[in-house]
Amino acid sequence: MVFETSRERALIELFGALEGRYGPNYECKYYPCHFEGQDCSLCFCPFYPCFIYDLGYIKKTTKGYVWNCKECNWIHEKDVVEEVLSELSSYSRQQLVEEGWLFFNRIVQKLYYGRELGKFIGNAYSLIGCMEGKECEEIEDIRFLAVRLENFEISDVEEMTRLQEFPEGVILIPLLDGDYLFGFKLENNEVKGIKCRLF
Repeated sequence: MVFETSRERALIELFGALEGRYGPNYECKYYPCHFEGQDCSLCFCPFYPCFIYDLGYIKKTTKGYVWNCKECNWIHEKDVVEEVLSELSSYSRQQLVEEGWLFFNRIVQKLYYGRELGKFIGNAYSLIGCMEGKECEEIEDIRFLAVRLENFEISDVEEMTRLQEFPEGVILIPLLDGDYLFGFKLENNEVKGIKCRLF
């Protein structure tokens, strides 16, 4: 079977898992691609690209930007798969097909962090809040990324040094540089740069 996009494959795998076809896939030539005993039900993650740096990072390739989550084991843990399937089973298949990135991202935040940390800043949706709880310090410079998606694929990434009025649909995420995430915080209507250790 040939899939047009990774999104299409993720939905087909999700629907199969919702019908009870899940668990380790010992017949896969890549098994175990993450860890022995992994749950392969959601090989193509329904939340891709999540833009949560605890699970992956933006990578520039010769073909453009991608969200690299090759090292993410979270979606392959049995209890996580059960929680994801329980949550997503409360929606109709039609809704799961028609919903956009924001719908799925809010769900992954709820499952991973226990609540939504992202919020709208004007027309842009900011995931800078996912830096919360990390070891951070204020810095003079503001640095972060503005990302645009088309059909769950990254179409453009721009490094930003200030908040501005962004077009609708832009996603603001931290900038990864070495072991640090760079972003901003809003305090008393003032924007301040922050730098946080990733791990």
